[in-house]
Amino acid sequence: MHVLVAYDITDDQLRGKIFSFLKEKGVHSQRSVFECETDPESLRNLLRFLQKYDLGERDSIVLYPLCRRCARKVRVIGQGCALAERDWMMI
Repeated sequence: MHVLVAYDITDDQLRGKIFSFLKEKGVHSQRSVFECETDPESLRNLLRFLQKYDLGERDSIVLYPLCRRCARKVRVIGQGCALAERDWMMI
């Protein structure tokens, strides 16, 4: 399953922890956006990690799961190559 993770965190230290964790889990496709290919157990671990932090009033983390059919429709305009797009090109 493809999961798009977008975050907006005001605290530099917390944002750094989240960035470092996500960098190990997926592709850093935009400034505060990662694309991850994950199975159900890995997704649960990802959620557990992200939910353990107290976010500020203005902070947010959003996960967008994409089914394989939807992930194949992802297109990147400009620089970069989305995880879903790379998988699609290999099929």
